[in-house]
Amino acid sequence: MIPRSSDDPFVPADDDLAVGELITRIAVGMLAVSFVAWAAVSVAVVVGRARYERRERLGGTVLSSRHAQRLFRRAERSTRTDWGRWRRIAALSRLARLRHPVSPHLLSKALADPDPVVASAAVRALGSIGERWAIEFLVQALRSGRGPRSRIAAQLERLSPAPGPLLQPLLRDPDPAVRFWGATLIGPYADRGEYDLAGLTRDEDANVRAAAAEALGSRRGDVAAEATVALLVDPVWFVRVHAVRAAGQTAGPRAAPAIAKLLADEKWWVRTATKDALRGMGHEAIPALAAVLSSPDGFARNGAAEILQDIGLVDQLALEDPGSPLLAQIYAAGGPGLREAAESRIARALWPSQVRAA
Repeated sequence: MIPRSSDDPFVPADDDLAVGELITRIAVGMLAVSFVAWAAVSVAVVVGRARYERRERLGGTVLSSRHAQRLFRRAERSTRTDWGRWRRIAALSRLARLRHPVSPHLLSKALADPDPVVASAAVRALGSIGERWAIEFLVQALRSGRGPRSRIAAQLERLSPAPGPLLQPLLRDPDPAVRFWGATLIGPYADRGEYDLAGLTRDEDANVRAAAAEALGSRRGDVAAEATVALLVDPVWFVRVHAVRAAGQTAGPRAAPAIAKLLADEKWWVRTATKDALRGMGHEAIPALAAVLSSPDGFARNGAAEILQDIGLVDQLALEDPGSPLLAQIYAAGGPGLREAAESRIARALWPSQVRAA
């Protein structure tokens, strides 16, 4: 049995006080060691970062022949291990960043690599270079399918407007996937590809037609207007969605009667896009919407009444001509909820004048 200090008559009575002092000294010592360690790590990080930045600033544009050879071997070598893959990607990125003469060869090879991680790294490196030859590589990779097309398109979009002259040929490519990406990428270039895009609105691939319609939405003129209005009757619903949005912008109120017909479309997305397009035309869409109020389709009548309410016609008629036959027709098409909401707004609007009159 271990003897306790309380059993020993020779142990001082202040044993607890001594233990407390010992614990305090240990805690202070640990705190001091921790502070010194933290300070040392902080200094190491700061110094390391400063050395790295200095090396990049002073020696980042120059590689020794030996170092270049080592990076070249890493960048060219295919590997099956994760460690080897990331060493290869790091070497590719370093050589590309330095615009080393071997970069085009290495990045072209990496683009065709079956490993999608390596191919994606090559796409990013080409995008970071941004020179004419790098953009040509990206466009050619988009056409051939070397590398992930969505990532290639993202880099070409980021490099706008430099890729502009190289995008229009994509619209005439035999591969529908290439035509799709070409139409998607050329959208912001309002001075390019209008006639080619108009032709793509008759493409056999629905995705291409939708992309062409969206791109034409940023154009003005009869060519874009006629092409997008013609797509309003496309058999594929998502093409009609893009066509409605584009026609509302390219043709404007001229297309309102044709667009208003889609308030009776079977697809909710098409009806919603139609409402947005007509709402954006404001009062210029009133004649087309008034014609829809007598449609046999309940969705169409209700949608037309909703838009007429949103553009302010309902409140205007309720204030200025409450007995208007058009207002009665809107109330009938919109249902009791629309009428109650309108009457509540009018009552709130008239209340201050009624109070003053009283």
